[in-house]
Amino acid sequence: MTWWQTIPTFAAATLLYFLPGFAILAGAGVRRLNLAALSAPVSASIAACTAVVAPFLHLPFNPTVFFAVSAVLALGTYLVRLRWLRRSGNSQGGLGTASKTGGHLAANGPILPSGLGRITALLSVPVGMLFAAAIITTRYVSGIGSPENFSQTFDNIYHLNAVQHIAQFQNGSSLTLGNLTAGSQGFYPAGMHDMMALLQMVTGTPIPVAVNVGTIVIGAIIWPLSCMFMISRIVGYRPIPLLVTGALAGSFSAFPYLMVAFGVLYPFHAAIALLPVALGLAAELLGVSKAKPSSPWAPAWALVAILPGIVLIHPSVFVALLGFTAPVVLAMLIRSVVGFRKRHITGKALGIWIAISTAYAGATLLAWVLLRPGLGAAPWTPFQSNARAIGEILSSAPMGTTVAWILLPLTVIGLYVVSRQWRQRWWILGIYAVGGLLYLVVSSWGPGFFRTFLTGVWYNDSFRLAALLPTVTLPVIVLGAEWVLWRIRSLVDLLLSRKMVLGADSKGLPNLTLRLLPSISGILVVWLTIFGMGVLAQGGTLSSVQDRLGNIFAVTPTSDLVTTNELALIKEVPDSVPAGGVIVANPLTGGSLVYALANRESLAPHVFGERTPKEQYLIDHWDEAAYNKAVCPIIKELNAYWALNFGNQTVIPAEDPFPGLDSLIAGTTPGIDIVAQVGDVQLVRTTVCG
Repeated sequence: MTWWQTIPTFAAATLLYFLPGFAILAGAGVRRLNLAALSAPVSASIAACTAVVAPFLHLPFNPTVFFAVSAVLALGTYLVRLRWLRRSGNSQGGLGTASKTGGHLAANGPILPSGLGRITALLSVPVGMLFAAAIITTRYVSGIGSPENFSQTFDNIYHLNAVQHIAQFQNGSSLTLGNLTAGSQGFYPAGMHDMMALLQMVTGTPIPVAVNVGTIVIGAIIWPLSCMFMISRIVGYRPIPLLVTGALAGSFSAFPYLMVAFGVLYPFHAAIALLPVALGLAAELLGVSKAKPSSPWAPAWALVAILPGIVLIHPSVFVALLGFTAPVVLAMLIRSVVGFRKRHITGKALGIWIAISTAYAGATLLAWVLLRPGLGAAPWTPFQSNARAIGEILSSAPMGTTVAWILLPLTVIGLYVVSRQWRQRWWILGIYAVGGLLYLVVSSWGPGFFRTFLTGVWYNDSFRLAALLPTVTLPVIVLGAEWVLWRIRSLVDLLLSRKMVLGADSKGLPNLTLRLLPSISGILVVWLTIFGMGVLAQGGTLSSVQDRLGNIFAVTPTSDLVTTNELALIKEVPDSVPAGGVIVANPLTGGSLVYALANRESLAPHVFGERTPKEQYLIDHWDEAAYNKAVCPIIKELNAYWALNFGNQTVIPAEDPFPGLDSLIAGTTPGIDIVAQVGDVQLVRTTVCG
């Protein structure tokens, strides 16, 4: 399969990810950038929540139910908005335009030219988006290789099989997904897997193709839009910040690429793509955004609509949001105290803010303590010095990647801009400091209580906290870039104005031209400089992470998870194993991916998980069927006549969890037929159980 053949899948993914949220938000009166940026987060919430509720209503989780729920919510939202409008006597209202009950989101109207002309204002979002989408898509496509390739990493055993499980059983509830078996049902945040499964059900494409396409849409479309929304709140709803955001959204090695080139951490990747939207809404709700909503109800309702999706995709990103928002809450508390002392606000208003801040601190502490794995699941240790970690934070080059030489000076200039506007913007530095502190501690501080308390939510994993850095770094970089661009614009205008004045008589230029030429030339220089920054930022650090992506996704004779011979054998499995047949395979060798890749059930779809006593007995004794009388009855009951011999190579070093295949690997199992073989890997069937 070629990437050109996946164009219908890309179209389906875009509609699936955006259309439900788009319909609901449009019904609420949301327009322009707000509508585009909030659509995917709202759609994610609908999918994740529908998947949880559907089993209780005895409904399948499939595209029909998903779109039906979305249509009902869209219609209900529109009718509620109409009622609000009638009650308020306003011709427009809801989340998009003013009403007494709902208010409107900030920056819901057209972008103001800001001295750059109407065309620049109109094109800033679409052109910035297209630039980011083209860069990020190219990186992903080049790194992944074929659309059917898949990450050769431990985590992908679960992720691919989870998508297959949801699509097969049409049940994507985060309450029961667990480790994909009846005996191991439990909570696992399935929001990302729900969306991927819906895409597979809509298109019928192979699981790896659906996952790859969905991942690219998340990274290349949802992430830049999310960043633009955040920047419109924190920096301003103006052409230059939005254009710079589009030009630089694909310039960070840490995100969106690193979470796909490491792990592979698909849920974390999907949740981080939504994080900037949530951070922008939090700033708007708390009253520190550049553009102000007419009422706090609008951003509050928007947050309510998107937070379930983030939590049910990856709860740790919600915890990151709480941490990043802490400086904003502190800023508002300080502002309230100062306002009370100057008698600008009442004691009652101050009391409300103190209560809000106290409740927020308590909720954050509770989430920080509860939403974390056990100590045994957070084994990652520090690997560098404090000085090196600080350098990586400033240069947007975490985890030892090459310094991003364009981003480094822009970050430093951005910090200078914040310092010059300290009273209004110090909370931006606070957000940046929180993200930097978390990465500094996890990557360079010694193991201990303090480190685990701060970063244990993310498994003490430097890669995960590195991936959070672009969200908090981007506002600083955009401030720096805007400062540089306005000075370049002013310099160009000044030089051209002097030249035109000196040469006006000889050239006979009319006065109108004298006035317009500097402005036009200045605007052109701004555009060229912005996209020059974007191009220059595609340097060594991104090439190295793309190379890493290519190595991880390549299927080779020595791949860590599934080799070329093993993949070829898996593709033959449907010809030899009937539907309903169960295959015994060691997940650590990649054998369990027969479930996702060939649609044949694996006895153990994941390395972890509780097994029933009968399942565990086969895992321990399947190869003893010829002489152990207890084995055949279980094989017959579970229809587990088949096994995959993928040898001893495992994706990670581990003790043998499948002793019931040891003699098969050694070639000494009696009573089996080799059904199919490619090289030294085999699909076998027991012949002694009838």
